[in-house]
Amino acid sequence: MRQEIARVIALFILCANSFTDVRCHEISLFLTAAGGIAGITIWCMGSGQEIPLPASIIPGMCFLLFSFLSRGAMGAGDGIVLIALAGCLPVTDILIIAFCGLFLASVYAGFMLLSGSGERRSFAFVPFLLGGYVLYLMI
Repeated sequence: MRQEIARVIALFILCANSFTDVRCHEISLFLTAAGGIAGITIWCMGSGQEIPLPASIIPGMCFLLFSFLSRGAMGAGDGIVLIALAGCLPVTDILIIAFCGLFLASVYAGFMLLSGSGERRSFAFVPFLLGGYVLYLMI
């Protein structure tokens, strides 16, 4: 039961931030932090299993590092969203979601490139993380 609640919280984090990322090109830090804290709270309640947080933070930290090294080519908000998911999901789930999101984004970027709709056009990445999460849940 606790795992299903954590998955719903993760879905909430991704849906809310997908909307704000597409509409405003930013994420909601308040909703992201609230979702991450709620996920940690759900994990702390229950059978006393340890929180998957330490290892689960690594993918988000890698995204933040890439954002820093690329001088903002990939927004830092994407890494923050992955760090918030660390409170809800184990590291394997986060890695699968990140790789599925990267795959979906690369397919979209390929279509943009082939259609000639702009060489340096940016797009929101969090919706692709949401798509990766939906793919993960379907599999």
